Amino acid sequence: MPHRLVLAGALVAAAIIAGIAVITVLPRADIGARPSPPDRGSASTFGHPAGFDVTVGDVHLPDAGGRVTMTVTFHNSSSTQQRADPLDFTFRDASGATARPLFDAACPRWTRADLHPAGSAGEGPRDSDAQQVGVDFGPVPLCFTVARAPAGATLLWDPDIGLVGTPVAIPLR
Repeated sequence: MPHRLVLAGALVAAAIIAGIAVITVLPRADIGARPSPPDRGSASTFGHPAGFDVTVGDVHLPDAGGRVTMTVTFHNSSSTQQRADPLDFTFRDASGATARPLFDAACPRWTRADLHPAGSAGEGPRDSDAQQVGVDFGPVPLCFTVARAPAGATLLWDPDIGLVGTPVAIPLR
């Protein structure tokens, strides 16, 4: 009997470790990004809204390759701090080609920001190097350089909201 309990415990532990390994090893932007309405995205964990949203505005998509520009604005309605980070974004065109954010004089890199829940402005920082803000942050610029015309363009947002957060696919118009 004790051997069966040890074996059952070992199998459960192995399954948990295997699940964590799959989540860690696979590129998150490719494991079924959850679609959202155009120019808006809501983070989720375990399939439930996390109370952390982004709105995309001032979108400029060139007719051919070139610079894609936009602004993003964040809102935290959750009960925990959330992080706004420019490196949480990837641009994807209709062919599946991706681009990471571009930072230069015309599109400056903004500092990560800790968005505090309502009424928790005195809470300590989540990230020591992040700007401490209230429930809202932005609009801030986001730019990408693309090789093709971005018809069917999507902004992928992969916020750090926990172990089982799902990337959000935001159609751009």
